[in-house]
Amino acid sequence: MTNATKPIQLVIADDHAIMREGLVIILNNQPDMNVVAECGDGEEAVSLVLRHKPSVAILDLQMPKLTGVAATVAILKKLPSARILFLTTYDGDEDIFRGMKAGARGYLLKESRKEEVLHAIREVAAGRRYLSPAAGASFANSASLPQLTRREREILIQVSAGKANKEIAADLNISEGTVKGHVNGIMQKMNVASRTEAALLAERRGMLRD
Repeated sequence: MTNATKPIQLVIADDHAIMREGLVIILNNQPDMNVVAECGDGEEAVSLVLRHKPSVAILDLQMPKLTGVAATVAILKKLPSARILFLTTYDGDEDIFRGMKAGARGYLLKESRKEEVLHAIREVAAGRRYLSPAAGASFANSASLPQLTRREREILIQVSAGKANKEIAADLNISEGTVKGHVNGIMQKMNVASRTEAALLAERRGMLRD
């Protein structure tokens, strides 16, 4: 980096303090990077990104107050030029699909090596996209994700919690027959043979998270 080159300005949002503090140390040790702010929840992440307008905002997917996806939507609504990179433990197809659909420029898993994290930040700062190989494969697979309606997703969440049709019907104020019809439709869309299999597949692919 020459003296005329401005460092990559970074905002980090992660509710795991040890992870966040370690990342700050690593990034501030890079001659071309500077962490200008950090926080532990999605609401503050939105505020800090809008205030500092960093080169890259590094967000976790699941955080208090606002999820990473919700924070991304809020940021890009007011600052369309913002460049957001997810660094998270969540590797489900639906997690990655939601993150990229919200407008993130990159997606990395926390198990990534330091060199890959640094490379991803530089790529996103330069206006390019970056998905780790594992995330890229999952994102490609997301094209095959079943498209559930809002009601079907509500019912799938309840099925995954172990509730019977009668309980779900009472909770959602609909008939037991309607619930049964939705459950059958969900299983057909997900190409599974049982409620249990649908619940396990939904959990594995990240379909139950907000």
